[in-house]
Amino acid sequence: MTDLFNHKCRCFGRGRILRLEVPAAARVHWSSDGWRTIHDSPTTDTGLGLHHFDVPTGQLAVGSEVNFTFFWPEAERWEGQDFRVTVVSNQ
Repeated sequence: MTDLFNHKCRCFGRGRILRLEVPAAARVHWSSDGWRTIHDSPTTDTGLGLHHFDVPTGQLAVGSEVNFTFFWPEAERWEGQDFRVTVVSNQ
């Protein structure tokens, strides 16, 4: 599924929702403190051929980073790469 990620978002505005969308059920393995605290969250099936997870980012400061990767339960495998998105000020 790696070719799915050719339009990666590198940043998002403070206070906005960071929605991760994928075409299959996944577990999002993520952190907002440099992997010191790790969360595993399931995606939700939209019923429209997409699954999503909204990363809780409301309290993150400008300059914070969200790190994440995916586990694909149907294939029983990890994505094999980490992703990073940075919080920026809303302009």
